[in-house]
Amino acid sequence: MPAYLLILLAALSLTPAASLAPTAPKKTVAVLNFDNNTGKGDYDHLGQGMAAMMTTDLSAVDDIQLLERQRLADVTKEIDAQRSRYFDSTTAVKVGRLTGAQYIVIGSLAAVDPQLRIDTRIVRVETGAIVKSAKVTGKQEEFFDLQKRLARQLIKDLDIALTPEGETKLDAQQQRSRVDELDAMVRLSNAMNLADRGDYGSATLKIAPVVAKYPNSTFVKLTADEIKRRASRNSEQKAKTLINNGVDKLIRKIPPAPR
Repeated sequence: MPAYLLILLAALSLTPAASLAPTAPKKTVAVLNFDNNTGKGDYDHLGQGMAAMMTTDLSAVDDIQLLERQRLADVTKEIDAQRSRYFDSTTAVKVGRLTGAQYIVIGSLAAVDPQLRIDTRIVRVETGAIVKSAKVTGKQEEFFDLQKRLARQLIKDLDIALTPEGETKLDAQQQRSRVDELDAMVRLSNAMNLADRGDYGSATLKIAPVVAKYPNSTFVKLTADEIKRRASRNSEQKAKTLINNGVDKLIRKIPPAPR
């Protein structure tokens, strides 16, 4: 038997059984837009940005498989049309069954003055039960710290224990995506909503000051880049439509060839 095979077999024989055990499957999680229960219309779209940022944070956790925001958007169109609230277990279960998620994170902005308060629930889709409820409260100028605490609480409530390496990875992800000011997050969220409505020009103008203030935030940059990509695709589609319509009109004007 070749020497390298003997070394390999010896190494395997000394490997603890636990390291050979199959790894636990990832928990499939979806984060829905947070509801605005503050009574202030200025924050109606903040929940969209909050859900996107929370999804970005949780994506750093190896034990979580997150559903893409675009896939969720396709499913939640009906909910938006009916003006249903997301902070509701029935809504969460419906979305979970349509998307295949095991757990749905729902949240609400419960207050903004004098302090910002965010409530969250984790719903297990299979049973419809609320697994955990949590809230974070703090000053508006401490928005980044509140968001960090919320992400870590959600991870804990999903019964996921982070290793030291996992803690470092999550912290690095949050620092890269950092947005300190609530007002900046409101502007970014409004830009996302404008883009969803197809108003890419206004969306670009709305997010521009946020990009200027947080040029190193990957979350801000990715959001702005996505708006630009969607605007570009929309312009290309409009151009193709105009060309096709022009060709059709030209063809209709050409008299038929004599027989």
